[in-house]
Amino acid sequence: MTSISWPERYALARSILFAQDTVANGSVHPVWIDDERFWYERKGPEGREYRLVLASSGEHRRLVTVNEIVASLGEHLGVKVDGELLNLVDLTFDAQGTEARFIAFGEAYSYRLAGGGLTAVEKRSDPNWLASPDGATAAFLRDGNIWAADRQTHQERPLTTDGVEFYAYGDVPASRRAGLRRLNMAVPEAIWSPDSRWLLTLQVDDRQVPDLAYIEFAPVDGLRPRVHSNKTSLPEDPKPTEFRMLALEVKTGRQVEARYPRLAAVRMNDTPFTAKATWWSEDSQTAYFVDLERGEKAAHVVAFDVSTGSTRVVFSETADTYLELGVNVYTPANVFPIPGRNELLWYSERSGHGHLYLYDLVTGALKHPVTAGPWQVREVLSVDTVRREVFFTAGGIAGDEDPYMLKPCVASLDGDGTQVRVVSSQPGEHIVWRPGEMATLLVRIRGLDGDRVSGLSPGGDYFVETVGLPTGLTTTSLRRRTGELIAVLETADGADLPAGWRWPEPVRCKAADGVTDTYGLLFQPADHAPGEKRPVIDYIYGGPQVSNVPKGSFVDGSLGGSAFLEAAHLAALGAYVLILDGRGTAFRERAFREASYGAVQTASDLEDHIAAVRDLAQTHDLDLDRVGICGFSGGGYMTALAALRFGDVFKVAVAGGGNYDQALFWHSWGERYHGPYEADAYAAQAAKTYAAGMTGKLLLIHGMMDTGCHPSAFLQLVQALIEADKDPDLIVLPRAGHELTGYGVRRRLDYFVTHLFGGTPPPAEPIRLGSDSFQERILYNAARPEPSA
Repeated sequence: MTSISWPERYALARSILFAQDTVANGSVHPVWIDDERFWYERKGPEGREYRLVLASSGEHRRLVTVNEIVASLGEHLGVKVDGELLNLVDLTFDAQGTEARFIAFGEAYSYRLAGGGLTAVEKRSDPNWLASPDGATAAFLRDGNIWAADRQTHQERPLTTDGVEFYAYGDVPASRRAGLRRLNMAVPEAIWSPDSRWLLTLQVDDRQVPDLAYIEFAPVDGLRPRVHSNKTSLPEDPKPTEFRMLALEVKTGRQVEARYPRLAAVRMNDTPFTAKATWWSEDSQTAYFVDLERGEKAAHVVAFDVSTGSTRVVFSETADTYLELGVNVYTPANVFPIPGRNELLWYSERSGHGHLYLYDLVTGALKHPVTAGPWQVREVLSVDTVRREVFFTAGGIAGDEDPYMLKPCVASLDGDGTQVRVVSSQPGEHIVWRPGEMATLLVRIRGLDGDRVSGLSPGGDYFVETVGLPTGLTTTSLRRRTGELIAVLETADGADLPAGWRWPEPVRCKAADGVTDTYGLLFQPADHAPGEKRPVIDYIYGGPQVSNVPKGSFVDGSLGGSAFLEAAHLAALGAYVLILDGRGTAFRERAFREASYGAVQTASDLEDHIAAVRDLAQTHDLDLDRVGICGFSGGGYMTALAALRFGDVFKVAVAGGGNYDQALFWHSWGERYHGPYEADAYAAQAAKTYAAGMTGKLLLIHGMMDTGCHPSAFLQLVQALIEADKDPDLIVLPRAGHELTGYGVRRRLDYFVTHLFGGTPPPAEPIRLGSDSFQERILYNAARPEPSA
């Protein structure tokens, strides 16, 4: 093809795959100390460091480097501490910038910034404690029950005593529990009343949920395979995980159960607390929760009188397909009570676009829309009850940009829906972090509490935004609420990007209907000569809950970051690589998203991808006889369907970790996106249904420890292919969960080189991904290191 050898291409692909590590300060994750001060972590000349910022002036200074803390900690413990693996958990700085406090290896420390003195101190709290508003008490989980600890005397007592493993108080469904425990996350599913007298909580009932066991075929510490319980409710099951809502009087332990039917686990098997769809009245007499019914076609706002247990439905909303409480199922709902006014800010797509509406919590009456227009409210960051304003991000509000690009906005709670101000409007994606969103998972893995990360100051006077495009590096700025620039905090540094790096080209195509616009990125091979036809690889995600196309680049903690570099590293092989959001995916108008409802096999419609590839071939040197496709999870599912249904187009397919049959996936997923269980309807989405249509080359990669996209769906697809006398290629990862692993990435490269390019892969070299070192980081921080010999 060219003079570049395959070993050189692999070397470039590897360097691009890890290019995130070469870009410094792609974003800022602010942790506010008070209304005027925050700190953040950055990469400096001496490694990771922390800076303190005075928001009113933008003045900022270095506080300390991680290396300085590591050196003191190592000296104190008499061990060598690995600063790359160490997590500084529950890290805080005082307002004057004189002291840091943190937990390392389970012990609490104070670090004096002037002079570097390190002192072991008593823990102020545990990261899994839920502190009361008055600071006197903390609630925590133990053995299926909720306990209370006096924060002064440290005396502990149980608030409940009859909780058991599958009928536990204050916990998440069993299907989600193991993953959260791996992250050491076990905060009670509860909220305190403002007067600290009550806890609104739940008892999670998994007793009726059948097991979907998985087998550990290759245990690390033994020979005999182990069977692991994995209680998981599926769409065909009559009863899913349920929640009994109740209030606990903390002083006495008295329980008051809400006289209301039990709630079903919905969204991503969320509890109402995970979804942030619970709150208290200002007088602590009434607790509220949102009942999103199983199937998610109806939502009810429920008022719960904690003195009597009586309940009433304040108002309800229904839909023919499914309701969104927010635009992303992974993030908290856009539901916000307004203290002192008995009002509720409510998100709805009733107009065809996601907008905010103001309700009266006494009468249940709709007062008026707060936002309106042919664009989407994306994330609500705060509701200011003094200014009577809501601060949020919106997509598609800048008419000359693609409809996904975010902008920070402010709207009046008392307007008619049209009083919306875009407070920062430069071209590009504007990211303002919201506490608790899944996008901060990466910083959570490093020990930072994602619930404390906020782009907006507590008083709402300032915000920090990271702005970028997929064609360049980001800039992070501090602004006043009005949008006035105070200071540029960071400009991402890409000086160490790989020599063969090429920025992608944003593309707009027509969907298969010839009318709807679709948007994507096209990565081009670095060594391409005009007129030279090259293969094209479609890097796809087929889940209706998110969009796949990154709108910025090298943003730390961004959900789209992995797709950006996955596509770029595949282009290093010498192919064009397309990322596209077809119809039936999120972050667009309701009709676009709901295009795949009841037909989840059309999420990010493969026919839209085919139309885009053919369209782009008119202006780029794409070889339509050499089209490949790959993806993971929902992308693995869609990749398999491409090979089975559209093999005349997609000649080589590599599918990883796919949810190949929603009948074997969480009930809440299938029912939300495909509808209530009915055998024939669910057969239409199952990849195995189309096994006889396989043509071309198909590689399936799956982890046998995957508790989400269960191996049973993968193996049933394989069995269907065997029965159809087809010849897929298989890679089984015995110890892997829901991950591709570095080995899987390397085999994917090999497969495309062999079957799409007709080349010979170079000798194998291991690839170590961040996910491969994830368990290593957890184990390292779990216990104090042994002193050196």
